[in-house]
Amino acid sequence: MNTHSRLALKGAVLALALALPVGGAVWYFLTRAHAVSFLYGVGVGVVGFASIALTVSLLTVRPSGVRILLGVASYGARIVLVVAAVGVAVFAGAWPVLPMLCGLAGVYVVENLLLLKMAPKSVRAGSMARPVGGGVERRTGV
Repeated sequence: MNTHSRLALKGAVLALALALPVGGAVWYFLTRAHAVSFLYGVGVGVVGFASIALTVSLLTVRPSGVRILLGVASYGARIVLVVAAVGVAVFAGAWPVLPMLCGLAGVYVVENLLLLKMAPKSVRAGSMARPVGGGVERRTGV
């Protein structure tokens, strides 16, 4: 499993671990429909955010023309998936909208905070540096 997939998996597990008690609190203080709506939003957010690992892997691991096109297409497909999954539920009036959007946004906040904390540790310091020719750089003024 590559680094991107590991980070996405850890983010998904953390988001779900935090969402379950929050969903229980929503059920306790509001209604079952609000809790189901919240957890649906969390589920859509986890699926949408976890697919970022695919996009990043396609764009960064051995990039080629086809892989870059697939990466861009997977990014667009992820956006369409999230909009369709939330939009259809909202249009059908299946659940309350605000808890669903809070669950979706909460996943993105939690996973972005996790990525900010973990990403520098998971990437080696020298992995981003590319060797440069052994010459001396000379700059000229204009």
